Amino acid sequence: MHSMSFHGGVAETILFHDWRINNAQGMIGSVVGIILLTALYEGLKSYREYLYARTTFFRRSQQKKSRKALLFSGIHLFQTFLHVIQVVLGYFLMFIFMTYNYWICIAVGVGTALGYWLFAWEKSSNENTECCS
Repeated sequence: MHSMSFHGGVAETILFHDWRINNAQGMIGSVVGIILLTALYEGLKSYREYLYARTTFFRRSQQKKSRKALLFSGIHLFQTFLHVIQVVLGYFLMFIFMTYNYWICIAVGVGTALGYWLFAWEKSSNENTECCS
C-alpha cells in the first residue's frame, strides 16, 4: 500500500509493477523521464491548439459539406486520435503525481513549466493580450 501523504525517499513503484526504483540513480532517471513526459504532454496540448486554430479557416470553407463528411474528415480523425493520447497521458501523469513522493511531484511541476515555456510561448504574445491593455 502506498502512502497517502507526501513523502521523500527513493523507493517507489511508478505506474507499473516493473517501474520500481530502489536507489538514487533510479529516482534521478525517473525524475528526468517524468519531466520529459510532462513537457511532451504540454507540447501535445499546444500542438492541438495550434491545429485547431489552423483548421478554423478550413472548417469555415467546408460548411457546405454534410455533417457526416466533416465527422469522418481526416483532420477530425487526427484531432480525435491526438485527444485520446492527451487524455491518457494526462491520467498517467495524474497517477504518477499520486505516488505523493515529493521528488516525483516536483518533476511533474518542473516538466509542466518546461513544456509550457517551450511550447506555449506564443500565448504570451501581444496578440493575445490586446483586450487587456
